[in-house]
Amino acid sequence: MSTCADYALGHSKRELARLEKQASFYADFTRTVLLKAGLGPGMRVLDVGCGVGDVAMEAARLVGAAGEVVGADRSDAALEAARARAADAGLTQARFERMDLHDLSSLGDFDAVVGRFILLHVRNPRETFRTLTDRLKPGGAAAFIEMDLTSVQVTPESPLFTQAVGWIREAYRRDGVEPDMGSKLFSIFDAAGLHATMEAVLRVEGGPDAEVYDYLAETVRSLLPRITALDVATEAQVNIDTLAERAKQESLRGKHCFFYPRMVGAWARRPAAD
Repeated sequence: MSTCADYALGHSKRELARLEKQASFYADFTRTVLLKAGLGPGMRVLDVGCGVGDVAMEAARLVGAAGEVVGADRSDAALEAARARAADAGLTQARFERMDLHDLSSLGDFDAVVGRFILLHVRNPRETFRTLTDRLKPGGAAAFIEMDLTSVQVTPESPLFTQAVGWIREAYRRDGVEPDMGSKLFSIFDAAGLHATMEAVLRVEGGPDAEVYDYLAETVRSLLPRITALDVATEAQVNIDTLAERAKQESLRGKHCFFYPRMVGAWARRPAAD
């Protein structure tokens, strides 16, 4: 039985490249959360919904050669990319397995369970989180990062940017994806008997060299099959091949400042004796 919805953005080569770019935006924050959660040398770590492997590779650097990181995902394309990237980085302590998040018992127990942008894609995040933390050894750490999509803002108002973000939000809503999972992490940890410590950051950009134009357009591109299938917008309305340039030109005329979604990190330790 799967607790996951189909990943609405798909696993095309462009989507996998978008995930790598997204990971670069939040690499420092991810490392901070993992460190504050207590990841260190020799630990055995599970990265759930590992995608192309960025969180798993960061965890692998922290646990070192004496540790082990297992990345679990359902996408063969993502796992293939993760294995290749880890090999290129010399991170032999990271391995990647095709697994459903509801059936991880064969992997054994872990010193830490981590995940980024995964709970928003599951149908019952509280149940899934509890299942994942059941894989923790006593005293083990859980560390998760999620976003609050509705926190996105542009100043002054940008009609095209607002419209494009609206397509993403509405497609997520109709697909059963929770757009503000970051704000719900405290209650999810609490329901599993864990008291979370939390931090949040957001990325801010503007000007001709901002990466937001391509990032927005590639997110919409990956989601376009769902946007059209769910009658959120038509391909003609989106006009995907010109979206990035149109957003850039509107921004340069209006001198806009873009606030990316708020990223929320939460971590806690399982009691040493349940």
